Amino acid sequence: MEEEYTSILLNNTFTTTNSHEARQLQVKPIGSKWVYKTKHNPDGTIQYQACLVIKGYKQTDFGETYASVGKLTTFRYLISLVGKHGWNINQLDVVTAFLNPEVDEDDIYMMLPKGWLEALNVLAIVVRLKTALYGLKQAR
Repeated sequence: MEEEYTSILLNNTFTTTNSHEARQLQVKPIGSKWVYKTKHNPDGTIQYQACLVIKGYKQTDFGETYASVGKLTTFRYLISLVGKHGWNINQLDVVTAFLNPEVDEDDIYMMLPKGWLEALNVLAIVVRLKTALYGLKQAR
């Protein structure tokens, strides 16, 4: 959780606001939650991962969404090129593999889950998103 928390703060994912300001703008903040996953490493160790996700299924106002997806045939073609030319392949594991794109709309507000209030040392539980999070319809 600390890694995810630090990553979100370093990437300037949101700005804090207060519930009163959100009510004045007549926006309904979308909830969020922590999702936990247990990963078993090849050496037998266990790694625990946490991810903050927004409850995007409750999102009502959004434009068109698009997510580019690589096809398996493209991957196979690249692997055949590697074999043909004798190139080397390296594997890379990125901690924050999802790069959060900027949010086009200015009115996406999110309620932080419990535990963040104490960490941020603020009274606000509503934040305005600057970049997309997992679960948001605009996340590509």
